Amino acid sequence: MTLPAEPGFFGVSHRARFRIGGNDAARYLNGQLSIDIPRLPPAQARPACLLTAKGKLCALVQAWREGPGFIVECDSHLAESVEARLGRYIIADDVTVAPAETPAIFHLLNPPAPPAGALAITRIGLPGFDTNEPPEGLREIPAADVELLRILQGFPAWGAELGEDTLPQEARLESLAVDFDKGCYVGQETVSRLKSVGRVNQRLHGFLGELAEGAPVFLHPPGDPATRAGRITSHSRHFGMAQTAALGYLHRQFETLPRLAAADESGRTLGEFERREFPIR
Repeated sequence: MTLPAEPGFFGVSHRARFRIGGNDAARYLNGQLSIDIPRLPPAQARPACLLTAKGKLCALVQAWREGPGFIVECDSHLAESVEARLGRYIIADDVTVAPAETPAIFHLLNPPAPPAGALAITRIGLPGFDTNEPPEGLREIPAADVELLRILQGFPAWGAELGEDTLPQEARLESLAVDFDKGCYVGQETVSRLKSVGRVNQRLHGFLGELAEGAPVFLHPPGDPATRAGRITSHSRHFGMAQTAALGYLHRQFETLPRLAAADESGRTLGEFERREFPIR
């Protein structure tokens, strides 16, 4: 199962927003984010990578047009660093970066029809819509199910799959949050070089299997606990199944293994996973 059985919604919290304004806003923001800002359609957000000069993530953000300018949204605990990064390269540009109000956010999945004025946005790897009014006639999706849906879709989260050492291709963000046919932006050289090389040292994968209680940390080939093949980053019990869906990173040399064992920090084996394509089924 990869979609809720019926239309539903969940509340979105812990987000910070910035308004990018000024006559040079589109050109400047296009030089900071990994997506083609001038091609953003109205009422539609896109995930984008905000990168360091070395191509590592500062944040995975959402960006959309609003009025004459743009909104950039990020995790709230990254607000200070994202605001500083967004303004770092403003020199003689007619650009302003200012905190914007973050209203109540209700995210709708699979609604019969999107409400008027709703923002089309992908928050957990599934098409959805944001509205600022509590929806009527839709069930609220429990937080545990929201997390499971995110895992099944392979949508990475900051603090779990994403951090300051993450390269976009490691988290498979190149198809979601990178436009390779746009102009230059900060970090582009590394992202483009990795596309040409065609590989990174580790990559995000999906898993489905059995898991005993405990927090799996390491992945290793079955029967070979001394070999570190990767790590689990998120996991959740599957809908109505006695199985666990998980996200994790595998080192490149182990990407073809169909099964892997999960162990805690002490080396105690907690379960075994099958490697699955996204969406995890």
